[in-house]
Amino acid sequence: MDDFIHAIGEGISGLVVGSLSFIGQTLRGMVDTLNQALPGGLLAAVVFVALVLSAWQLAKR
Repeated sequence: MDDFIHAIGEGISGLVVGSLSFIGQTLRGMVDTLNQALPGGLLAAVVFVALVLSAWQLAKR
C-alpha cells in the first residue's frame, strides 16, 4: 500500500513539475520573441513603464 501511495505522489509531482516547466518555457519564448521584435533594449523600457503604471494604479486605491 505504501508503494502505491508513493507512486501516486510521484505521478502528481511529475505532472506539477512538467506543467511548471512548460509555463516557464512558454514565457521564455514570449520574452525572446518580444526582445527580438523591439530594437535595442526597448523591451526593458516597455516593462518598466508597465510596472510604474501598475504601481501607480495600485497606489491610487
